[in-house]
Amino acid sequence: MEPGLKGDRVDKKWVERGIDSYSTEAILGTLAHYGVSIDEAGFLEKTKSVFPLELADEWHAMWKGTGQFTQFPAAAAEELWARFRKGEVAPTDFTLALINLLQMLDGVLGKVPDDGTRETRFKVVEAYLPKIPLVDAPDDRRARFLAETLHALGDWAQVWDGMAETLASQGHPEQAHRLVAVDESLFPDNLGISRALVKLQLKDNSGLDDLRAIGNDVKRTAIARLSAADGLLSQKQGDDARAILLALLDIAEKDRDADLVGAVVEQMRRLLELDASRGDRVELRDRIAQLIATFEGKTGKE
Repeated sequence: MEPGLKGDRVDKKWVERGIDSYSTEAILGTLAHYGVSIDEAGFLEKTKSVFPLELADEWHAMWKGTGQFTQFPAAAAEELWARFRKGEVAPTDFTLALINLLQMLDGVLGKVPDDGTRETRFKVVEAYLPKIPLVDAPDDRRARFLAETLHALGDWAQVWDGMAETLASQGHPEQAHRLVAVDESLFPDNLGISRALVKLQLKDNSGLDDLRAIGNDVKRTAIARLSAADGLLSQKQGDDARAILLALLDIAEKDRDADLVGAVVEQMRRLLELDASRGDRVELRDRIAQLIATFEGKTGKE
C-alpha cells in the first residue's frame, strides 16, 4: 500500500489515484481535517433524507479545503454512499446510465452502427427504475432523487427532452416508445403525454385526442394538464389549448397559486402569438397583465 492510501488522511494525489483507492478512515479523516466531522452512523442517519450531492452542498458551507481538496466533499459523499449504503442506488449512478443511453440514442439518430451495446444501455436504465424511491417515499425522497438526477444530467437533460419525438420522426418507433416508458416511470405526471406526442410524429392523429383528454381531465394534476396544453400548442391546436389554460387559470387564481399562475401565463403568451387574429386577444392580454400585477414579485413582471 502506497503512503496516504491507508493513513488517517487522503493525500494530494487523490484525484489522479481515485478516491476509491483510499481507506474509509482516510476519507473520514480528511473530511474532519477540513471542517466536516461525520462517522458511519452519522452518514447513514443523514442520508435517510438526502442524497450525496445535496449532502456535499451542505458540507461545502463549512469546508476549509482548497486546491486539490476544493471538490473533495462531492467525491467523498459519493464514495461513502457506495461503502455505507451498499446496494442502494445513488442519483449519479442512475444519471450515468441515462447519459450512456442518451449517447447511444444520439448515435442511432446519427446512423452510427450498433456496437452491440444498444440493448444493454436500455436494460441497465430499466433495471434501475424499480430501485428508485417510490412516489410516496417519506421526506420527499423520490423528488430529491430526481432533482439530483436532473442536476447531474446537466446539458443531457435538454437532449432527453424531445428525444423520443425525434426518434419517432426519424423512423425509430421502437426506441421512441421504450424511452417514453422510462420517462413515464420516472414522472407520472407525464403519463400519456410523451406517448401522445410520439403518436403524432408517427402520423397517428389520435395523439391529439389523448392530449385533449389529459388536458381536460380534472383528476390529473395541474402540471399534467398544463403539459397537455403545451403539447397542443406545439401542434397549433389553439382552441383546445385555450380551454385548458383558462380552466387552469381559474384554479390558480382560486388557490392563489403563484407558481401555477406563472406557468399558465407563460403558455397564455404562446397562445396569444399563435392566435394573433382572435377577437378576445386584448381581453386575454389585460387578464395576463392583471394577474402579473396581483402576483407581482412571485411570478415576475410582464
